[in-house]
Amino acid sequence: MRQPGVEVRPIKMISGESEFNEVFYTDATTPKGEVVGGVNNGWAVAMSLLGFERGEAAATGPIRFQAEIDRLLLLAKERGVADDPRIRQRLADAYTKVQIMRYNGMRVLTQFLAGHHPGPDAAIGKLYWSEYHKVVTELAVDILGADAMVPTGRKPSSSFSADDSGAPNSSWSWVGTFLNARAGTIYAGSSQIQRNIMGEMVLGLPKEPRP
Repeated sequence: MRQPGVEVRPIKMISGESEFNEVFYTDATTPKGEVVGGVNNGWAVAMSLLGFERGEAAATGPIRFQAEIDRLLLLAKERGVADDPRIRQRLADAYTKVQIMRYNGMRVLTQFLAGHHPGPDAAIGKLYWSEYHKVVTELAVDILGADAMVPTGRKPSSSFSADDSGAPNSSWSWVGTFLNARAGTIYAGSSQIQRNIMGEMVLGLPKEPRP
């Protein structure tokens, strides 16, 4: 990454952070001994890497999301909206989705213990949690109301999915997580790519026509 020809241009996100970059390779080279998986086999290597990454997240992520929904339930009580039927319905929906993620994580763990290596089916968990997290953080901002426009308190200590377990119910924790939730549908494979992987490689649907 430090060799001549490699240029990294950070992209500033709505949260003010720069977790994404444009990377340009101008006449950059790689020593033969550092090629992983053989020449022209990068896609297979990347898919194996992402399969393990997404598979692991499906097994451990629900722990973080369970801690988060518990905090959100407490926030709704603190803000006096726990009896609002619309808020209660959205909280119930979020709680249900976390339980679905938990059961999917158990399924993934069972497969690991049986010797199954992560494959394209790992896209299921990635798509589910990242799309869910946009919805649940929007709910948190709605519960905060006008306070979400001038957040205070501790910012999220983790920029990956939910804030850390035991995080305070500060408005900055929720608003920061809300802003980062959009990034979750992009990094480690966008939602559109996850749907393509599931359709083509899991369900066996025909590939999109190529120009």
